[in-house]
Amino acid sequence: MSSPSFIRVSSTHFTWGDKPYFLVGANYWQAMNLSMSTGNRARVLQDLEKLKQMGINNVRIMAGSEGPNEEPFRMKPALMKEPNVYDEDVFKGLDWFLDQLTKFDMTATMTLSNFWQWSGGFAQYVSWCDPTHPPIPYPTSSDFTAFERFAARFYSDPSIYSACQSLYQHHIKTVLTRRNTFNGKLYKEDPVIFAWELANEPQIVLGDNGRKIVRTWIEESARVIKDLDANHLVTTGAEGKNGKEWFLEMHECSNIDYASAHVWVENWGYYNSNDPSTENYSRAENFMLTFIDNVSKWSTEELGKPVYLAEYGLARDGWLPVSKYSPSASTTNRNKYYSSLMNKVLSLEKSRSFSGQAFWAYSGIARPNDSPPQWLGDPPHEPAGWYSVYDADEETLQIIREHSDKVKKLAE
Repeated sequence: MSSPSFIRVSSTHFTWGDKPYFLVGANYWQAMNLSMSTGNRARVLQDLEKLKQMGINNVRIMAGSEGPNEEPFRMKPALMKEPNVYDEDVFKGLDWFLDQLTKFDMTATMTLSNFWQWSGGFAQYVSWCDPTHPPIPYPTSSDFTAFERFAARFYSDPSIYSACQSLYQHHIKTVLTRRNTFNGKLYKEDPVIFAWELANEPQIVLGDNGRKIVRTWIEESARVIKDLDANHLVTTGAEGKNGKEWFLEMHECSNIDYASAHVWVENWGYYNSNDPSTENYSRAENFMLTFIDNVSKWSTEELGKPVYLAEYGLARDGWLPVSKYSPSASTTNRNKYYSSLMNKVLSLEKSRSFSGQAFWAYSGIARPNDSPPQWLGDPPHEPAGWYSVYDADEETLQIIREHSDKVKKLAE
């Protein structure tokens, strides 16, 4: 990428030099493991080439995962296989991927941990830091309550708070001060990194007092990053699903440069992927459009900060004889939804009240039931193929490509 190299914030939007900058993103969280010497680097290069053709300029990836590798629902092998002990082969996978990104004119949003179990995440920190080393109560399909309360101990349990945060902050320092083994650059000085994200979807499960607890963690964590790295932006990784007060609390810290949001209409109960009715789709679309309007107003008018939709997706059509998880299932509603969402984002970008979007998630050339198995865009705890976008989904990819072309004109 040409100079100037680091993306900045100007009021409610990003800038690159003297021009506005909008993110056209894709979630490719599996990059670190796929890019290991034992992964599939040939696939990564094919996927990046396709993403570049679509006009993607940012990929959101994991820059943290926790072991042990024997636990279920995990990215394996984990980057941190035990407290403060790192798998150098996994780290070199991350090095290689970041080095390759420069060849594709993309940047990376680096997610440092996870509330959820699919990368180890907060629950693993709790299990490590509690002297009794309790087993993690993994969620079932119908009950996440016990797991959420367990994972939230990461920032809410006074008896282990210090130990959890010491371990987490050590991870921050380890990643930010790492020197890439392929190009010699320190991560904290590498312009291919767009931003640091504290964690994927930090949750609140403790009522109003919980907001204050999580805010304290955000302020402490963001300050650690900013003390080490003056070059890169910082965001929280929050969804915004809990409403205005929670959204503001998560993002008003001075060291948080921009707000994040996710919208999941099926997971949140606003869409049934097995229902072909117009009413079903319209309910989902209307919720999504209202949600985007809300987070735009909250961030730009109340906080004076940019906001970025870092996750969204829709299942393939599930009312056909073929399973909605099959790559051969149609994407009629998904395509309508993507188009509507991107048009909405574009309209707000024109007034500098939104800064981009990233779909979840790119699977590229991988397919369910590949042999040997390949990482899809769906994390290991979810059904393979649920939200995956493949390289053969040409209509979907064309919608993204056309959106990217329109966004580029806004920055000219």
